[in-house]
Amino acid sequence: MLTVVAVLAIRQFDDITAGAAPNHVARDPRLRAAPLRIYRAAHSPRALVWFFGNDVGFWGAQQRLAASLAAKGFDVVGMDLRAWFSQRPAESPAARAGAFTAAMADLQRRMTRELGDTLLPFVLAGHSSGAEEAIWLAATAPPPRLTGVVAISPGARGHLKMTAGDLAFREPTEPGSFAIDSMLRAIPIEVRVALVRGSGDPLRGADSLLTRSRRVHRIVVPLAGHSMRRLTIAGPMIADAMEWVIVR
Repeated sequence: MLTVVAVLAIRQFDDITAGAAPNHVARDPRLRAAPLRIYRAAHSPRALVWFFGNDVGFWGAQQRLAASLAAKGFDVVGMDLRAWFSQRPAESPAARAGAFTAAMADLQRRMTRELGDTLLPFVLAGHSSGAEEAIWLAATAPPPRLTGVVAISPGARGHLKMTAGDLAFREPTEPGSFAIDSMLRAIPIEVRVALVRGSGDPLRGADSLLTRSRRVHRIVVPLAGHSMRRLTIAGPMIADAMEWVIVR
């Protein structure tokens, strides 16, 4: 019987169609209006993790990852970047960068107050294009108390938008796009950076360049591709990366 229960639990954890409901509804109307899902820690939180979703959105696997991190003592805020960028008008790269920086500063400040996490370490994290945005923000406008960055499956270049090319693993080169290795070098030296990569990720070739740019804790998830949609192995390894960036 115990074996059957264990197998069912693993299947549920790895069900790529399943999400996880947030366990907190924001009191702040600005937070409620933003494309955010809030997962409060099951016990006294040790850090606040701001997790950017990928070009698909903050989808099922990332929701389940957030819930599992909350069970380990992290407050997690998942942001659907695709939804946020889709609401932006046509604008210059500089205008978009300014709007993104201002919006993140406002939302993160409000969320820190909302959750009472004003003294906790802050972690920026994300998957794929969301990882690239997390690195960009850490380099250009690091939030107060930023302790670490956990970048899951980033490419060699990024941009502050979501396009069809992102789904096809095409590296952006248009005005306003940026090199990830340059952004990594610009992150304050006291901020720890963990790079989580699936062993079969088509973008894994970027790692030789990224790991030369600064000291990075690189974690390779066996039997994983780019999506990290199966979390039986990847989930605990990503949790280890979160631990590494906050422990001194």
